Amino acid sequence: MSTSNQHISVSSLAETKMALHSAKHGLSNPIHGIVIGKRSGDDNNALEIVDAIPVCHEVPTKPIVDMALRLVDAHLQQQGDDDLTIIGWYTSNASTLDDDTPNLSACRIASSMSDNCQDGGDNFILVMVTTSGLLAAVSKDSDSSLSPLCRVFQKDTKTKTFSYEVNSELVTQENDTSYIISKALSKEMPIYDFVDHISNYGSEDWNNMDWIKNGAIKL
Repeated sequence: MSTSNQHISVSSLAETKMALHSAKHGLSNPIHGIVIGKRSGDDNNALEIVDAIPVCHEVPTKPIVDMALRLVDAHLQQQGDDDLTIIGWYTSNASTLDDDTPNLSACRIASSMSDNCQDGGDNFILVMVTTSGLLAAVSKDSDSSLSPLCRVFQKDTKTKTFSYEVNSELVTQENDTSYIISKALSKEMPIYDFVDHISNYGSEDWNNMDWIKNGAIKL
């Protein structure tokens, strides 16, 4: 099992983007994306999920993942914020009945990415967007605290797989995030992933498919 007791906070922006990406594709296809964040707190013992960048809405291929990671890494370097970095991967399973564990493709990608981390990947995270959490976000009668949108997994130190779920008490969201997500879903704010971007190359809408920033999402 993992020995990590670090606190993980999720920004409203990151959680909203993951929710929109999942709502657009996730009920019929697995979705995948990159988690951006930084370390904070005393002795860097806390992790902040700042942003989420959608990659695809299908079983990801290695060329798609590798290219997306290179482009996002170049984007982060251009931003000039040395604290922000790729800290994880996110996914949502294709089945509406499968909220228990992340899909195998996501686990393999997270394991490969974590192996390339300077700290050995002990702090690398895999975020799973749950169907129950999405339904709670859009239902006025549901208690979103009972059905969190995101479940966070880390590498099990014994099996080296992403099977260890971080205690939900250590994962917090910003105030009013559930309301913000519900509002964004009701407005059907557009969101694009890397596959949308390359699949629509040459189309009239191509220049508007800013998959890295998704600036059309206004909170």
